[in-house]
Amino acid sequence: MKKYAIIDGHTDVLYALPQQMRKFYQESERGHVDLPRIKKGNVSAMFFAIYPGVNQYYILKGARELLELVQEPKNELMIIKKASDVDTAEKENKICVIFHIEGVGGFDTEFHILNLLYRLGLRSFGITWSDTNIFGSGSSFMPGAPEETRGITGEGKELIQEANKLGVIVDVSHLSDKSFWDVLEVTKKPIIASHSCCRAISPHVRNLTDEMLKALADNGGVMGINFANAFLREDCGREADTPYTKIIDHIDHVVKVVGPDHVGFGSDFDGTGVPDEVKDVTGFNKLVKELESRKYSEEDINKICHGNFQRIFEKVWK
Repeated sequence: MKKYAIIDGHTDVLYALPQQMRKFYQESERGHVDLPRIKKGNVSAMFFAIYPGVNQYYILKGARELLELVQEPKNELMIIKKASDVDTAEKENKICVIFHIEGVGGFDTEFHILNLLYRLGLRSFGITWSDTNIFGSGSSFMPGAPEETRGITGEGKELIQEANKLGVIVDVSHLSDKSFWDVLEVTKKPIIASHSCCRAISPHVRNLTDEMLKALADNGGVMGINFANAFLREDCGREADTPYTKIIDHIDHVVKVVGPDHVGFGSDFDGTGVPDEVKDVTGFNKLVKELESRKYSEEDINKICHGNFQRIFEKVWK
C-alpha cells in the first residue's frame, strides 16, 4: 500500500450523488467526494454508507444503487470482501468500497436480509442511526440531550452474534451510551466507532467518553474521527470556520488516552458540514501534513491513515 494511503471510515456519497445531481467519476464543485478528488486526496478505501436503513425498501434500494455505482467501469471502484482485497484493488488501480449500512431497522429478526447482503459484499453496519429500532437505541443529535437509558435488545444481541459469525464489522457510532456498553458485552470481535469524536473535547452525546475509548481499545477496536463541526468544537457549534486542526486535536486526545493503535479517520464527507479549510476529500493531504508537523512517527501516521482499520479487516472478515 502507498505511504499514507487513507482508509476513511464513513462517507454518505451514495446518498449525496443523486441529491446533488452529479456523477461519481466527474470532478465537481458540489459535495465532498468523487473519483478525481479521491485520487488527489490519496484515499485508497472508504466505507460507503447506505443511509437510511430504516426499512427494507431503503436498504434494498441503497444496495442496488451501490452495486450499480461499483459496476460502472468509469467509477474505478471495487467492493472488498476480505482484507487481502485491499492489495488486489491497488494492483487493479481501483478504490476500495466497504459496503456499510447506517442503521439496520429494516433487517428481519431471522437475518435473511443480512445473510443475503453479506453474499453481495456487506461487511459493516451500524445497529442504529440516531434513532431507536427493534435492535437497539441510538444517541441524540442535540447537545446536552438526556441520556437514552434503553440499550441493545434481545434481537440486537442475536444480531451482533450473527455478525460475528459471518464476519461483519459492528459499528457503534450513533448508538446510545447504554447500547455501546451492551455491544461490548456481547461481541467476540473488534468493533469500530466509524465516525465519532472525543467527548472530553466536545461534549456532544454522539462522541465517546474516555471510558468508552479505553473499552474500545481493550476490545481491539478503532474510532474514526468525524469531521463534523458540531462534534469537533468545544461549544458543539456548526460554524464552518472551525479550525481543521481540531480534527488532529481529537486524534491527539485518543492517542493520549489509549495510544495510536485505535484511531483513524471517519470523515462523514457528503453527510455533514466540515471545516472550510478541509473543504473535501482532498483535505486529507493537509491533515497528514499536520500529523507530520506534530512529530508523529511514520509508523504511527500509517496506523492512523490506514493501518488500524486494516487490522480490523484482518481480525473480523473471513
